[in-house]
Amino acid sequence: MAGTHRAAHLIPRGGIRASQCGGNTVGATLREPAPRADGYRHIDTPAMLAKLTELGANTYIYGIWDSPTDWDDLRLEFAPAAARAGIDVWVYLVPPSETDRHGGRASRPYVMDYLAWARACAELSVEQPNVKAWGIDDFEFNQDTFTPDYVARMRKIAQDINPDLAFYLCTYYHAATSDEFLAKYGPHLDLVLYPFLDGHHLNTLVASSVGPCLDNIRAAVEPYDLGVVLLAYTGRFLDAWNEPSPDYNAAVVRSGLDYARDGRIAGVTAYGLQLDDAPTISSTNKAMYGNGRLSFLVPPVRTKKGAYAEASQVVAVEPDAARHELSFWHNDIFSARFGEPGTHVKQVLIDGEVIWFEDVCQHGFALWQQCSTLHGPIDVSDRLRGKASATLAFRLLEAGSSDGVFPVDVGFDHIETIGFTVENPGFETTDGWRLTTSHGVPVPSIDIAVPDRPRQSFAAVAAEYHAAAAELA
Repeated sequence: MAGTHRAAHLIPRGGIRASQCGGNTVGATLREPAPRADGYRHIDTPAMLAKLTELGANTYIYGIWDSPTDWDDLRLEFAPAAARAGIDVWVYLVPPSETDRHGGRASRPYVMDYLAWARACAELSVEQPNVKAWGIDDFEFNQDTFTPDYVARMRKIAQDINPDLAFYLCTYYHAATSDEFLAKYGPHLDLVLYPFLDGHHLNTLVASSVGPCLDNIRAAVEPYDLGVVLLAYTGRFLDAWNEPSPDYNAAVVRSGLDYARDGRIAGVTAYGLQLDDAPTISSTNKAMYGNGRLSFLVPPVRTKKGAYAEASQVVAVEPDAARHELSFWHNDIFSARFGEPGTHVKQVLIDGEVIWFEDVCQHGFALWQQCSTLHGPIDVSDRLRGKASATLAFRLLEAGSSDGVFPVDVGFDHIETIGFTVENPGFETTDGWRLTTSHGVPVPSIDIAVPDRPRQSFAAVAAEYHAAAAELA
């Protein structure tokens, strides 16, 4: 389907390289520092376009949600200025599930009258030809509103005004690969915006599955002649808990651009990429000491009994030491609304044998706890005496007594030993530890807080975007 989808004529050569803001993002939109006479801080169009140019973006997906002035800022200021800067615009609206009916955040002025939105977006695209597409967020969770008949009416209104204006929707992996969902809506669409979250595993840590996920979606949408845009979470995603690293962002974007280069997808958008040059939010540092910790993440998905994630290394042992002792700190972050004891169990193993375990529900709060016994640190002399080396492993095991969804983020930090040596005991780098997962979830990582993570993430995406643009020059 390379280059053959029905909106292909609207896609720049090499695909779109976009940025966008959205719900719960930080610094992804730049607003003027002071309110205007109407009391609102408007979009800072010159500053936005300067950052988009620095990024190497050729498209901006413009969200209309945060302020009642967003629509007028788009049509009167941003879209004309973006055209002069050579940047295309895609309009992004929110569905009923994200609409505050009592005067709060909503896509204004037409709110949930999507027929009016179809007309307004099409008319704007005639006035400003760089407005190439319009779409709706979280479409699949709002199908009571967006019946096939209603969507057909929306599309007809827009197409009667501008047949070249593309219509897209944001849809996650399960819907983007669903024959039932695509049969309902595929005939009325031009593109799907796919938020990548490691397939069904809902995390922003594993980038290696981008290609397989895109291949599955491309196969599913091919009968409907639809294009695909990869949405990369380059800022925070609340259900993922651990923020994406600059390296992760670069890997996801690079994979998407590889697919866009030969027309297999329509392009990539960096969702939530921070543009305001602010430092990392301090609360994202979840380490006990320093900046790093070991993390075992269970996103809000069902897990398989017996599944586990593990961090292991071969440790150097003093075979004749008088004592061999182990101590460490651990914590659990989860909501009391979910789960029950017996679901997730923390373990420590030496040479494959469990020497310590604890249910994540034992304490019920997120404070760091020191592992200890009635007599202090864990005595592992009987496991290590006489050995020159051994394998030490920290593990989160899915014990599987709960049938529900129980998201949790389990942390380990500050390992102390007597009689043997652990490399990188504070998890301040990614060295020393081998991370494995048996079934994809839990997801292991060494979570290191970076004081300038937003700047590094911006630089990582910009490097990929500029490299892609240079190949086209």
